[in-house]
Amino acid sequence: MPPKRDAFALALGALRRRLRQGEDAPGAALPIQLIAAELRLSTTPVREVLSRLAGEHLVDKRGPVYTRPHLAELYALRALLLETALTPDAGRRARRRIFPERPMLALGDELALSRTPADIVTTLFFELVLGAGDLILAQAYQAASERLAPYQPLEAQVFCDLDAEAWGLIAAFEAQDPRALLLGAKAYHRRRIAAAAAISSLALGEKYRTDMV
Repeated sequence: MPPKRDAFALALGALRRRLRQGEDAPGAALPIQLIAAELRLSTTPVREVLSRLAGEHLVDKRGPVYTRPHLAELYALRALLLETALTPDAGRRARRRIFPERPMLALGDELALSRTPADIVTTLFFELVLGAGDLILAQAYQAASERLAPYQPLEAQVFCDLDAEAWGLIAAFEAQDPRALLLGAKAYHRRRIAAAAAISSLALGEKYRTDMV
């Protein structure tokens, strides 16, 4: 068995990969005993890592059980953080910030890199949050987005108009229309909250894979 420090690092890396890859259905319990057995570790470093990830809000803790977060709750949280960044007060605070302005996102450059419109929206939303000039808000938004990342590919199986949706948001950004961006961001998340059960059902077949080690 590896030394304690190495065991913690191994468990941390494996569990971070597991979360990024969406190997558990939303709301599913994370099986500590099984994870420890497959990583050939004791349960202690696995519990320590899950406790740390819960502190980072990457997993939920319900009593003694650690779980993947529920999808609708994650979409609602990210929507709230994005809408907070797009409020007029956030814009006024950003204009008073003391650190240098960041260059505006060049969507033409993003498209030149052969990124899909849906991928560009992910970057666009984060740029809008950064534009509020609030580091804590940006960190919270980034954490919520990281938790949702494994399920983004599944959205394409539920919605057939992702490109059209993305182009609408991109047009609002390029037109510098804050109201259209806010309404578009609300609609973007509202439809995903409504479809959370369908997206979750697509993840139900995902199991913990032994090739993580």
